[in-house]
Amino acid sequence: MNRLFFRHLSNLTKKHDFLKINQLRQRGLLLTNLTPEILDSNDSVVKLFSKCNINICNDDVHIMRTRFGYPLGKALVLIDRMTPNYDFKFDNPNNDSEKSYENLFQPSKNLDFTNTTSLRLVYNSIIENLPKESSAYLCDEHEVSCYVEQCERLLTLPNDLRRLSNPDLLHRVVTITGAPRSYGRVELSNVIFDITKVQVDPKNIIFRFKANGDQDSLAWVICNSDKDVNTIISKIQEVPIPRRYQYGSLMGASFLYSSRSSFFLSHPSLDFITNRSKYQIFTMGWHSDVDEAELRTLTDSLKFYPKEIKIFKIDSKDPGKSETCAFLEFDRMRNTKKVMVRLQMIKNRWKIPDHSGFYAYPRIADVWWKSDNGCHYNDSHFNADLDEPVEY
Repeated sequence: MNRLFFRHLSNLTKKHDFLKINQLRQRGLLLTNLTPEILDSNDSVVKLFSKCNINICNDDVHIMRTRFGYPLGKALVLIDRMTPNYDFKFDNPNNDSEKSYENLFQPSKNLDFTNTTSLRLVYNSIIENLPKESSAYLCDEHEVSCYVEQCERLLTLPNDLRRLSNPDLLHRVVTITGAPRSYGRVELSNVIFDITKVQVDPKNIIFRFKANGDQDSLAWVICNSDKDVNTIISKIQEVPIPRRYQYGSLMGASFLYSSRSSFFLSHPSLDFITNRSKYQIFTMGWHSDVDEAELRTLTDSLKFYPKEIKIFKIDSKDPGKSETCAFLEFDRMRNTKKVMVRLQMIKNRWKIPDHSGFYAYPRIADVWWKSDNGCHYNDSHFNADLDEPVEY
């Protein structure tokens, strides 16, 4: 009977909405795909819940916004005061099965439960008053803290990206992919230490964000030395981790991979260089004496035939030395991808280690930018000819 009851609760559906119950001890309600009118202020969300006969205050609402104040369609509402938490006493040997079964359906007496509406009616009322395309998800305490942390990291992302573009950190950044959304900086730092015994400051872990504000599965890790970089890359390859950090192995596994596939550069001469054309390749590691004429002769001999070459100098791993980098521009994406394949063949022929950078696809490392016409997403103009992310 109790199994059917919880199965019914976990499959509450109304119109195009879906309410997912993760567990019985809930702390917050995450609303997604909300309209900008509802997220104009916290008062609008409070009024939305007042239609459901649920009283909340402004401090119970947290809206995800960009650094320009633009809402991203998400809001978290604390629900401790409007939904009961159940008192489980299965650990107590003095409780018999009947008492334990009763505790499954009875709210704790110590809770200040002011709403007399049943749990099912509260959820149905919330779903009924949400917009048709919106969704609601119940969140536990860990998910609430992750959401608040993600909102903070989204606001500080430009500063973190500028820190990544420090020339001294060019060869000390590791790209980790496959991190689930339930992982924040602290959780990923703990996983890295458990696997590699390399201590990483949580502040040196920067997650990528999607255009809708969702945390991506890709994170950049700033290591203390090149030795730590090589250790992480050698040990974190298809490493299984819990998909839901707070539940351990109960909710399946995800797999982490590490590589040196992302390089960050920042210089006034590189401003808007990627806006000029999306058919470019960035190559690095050439001798400091190589100039544009020599590099063009080399690329023509390799049958690359770039339309334009821009030389850029960076500091080498060896102190007191520099190396030459270049942006190779082509006339179409087909030629760009062909050259990437040839560069990979050259990398294998010259026996360049996999963890050493040789070429990459340049993109603007930012999420939002603001102009006179409003806020825009930086990477939108890259999606025309790319059917899948370019990662080699």
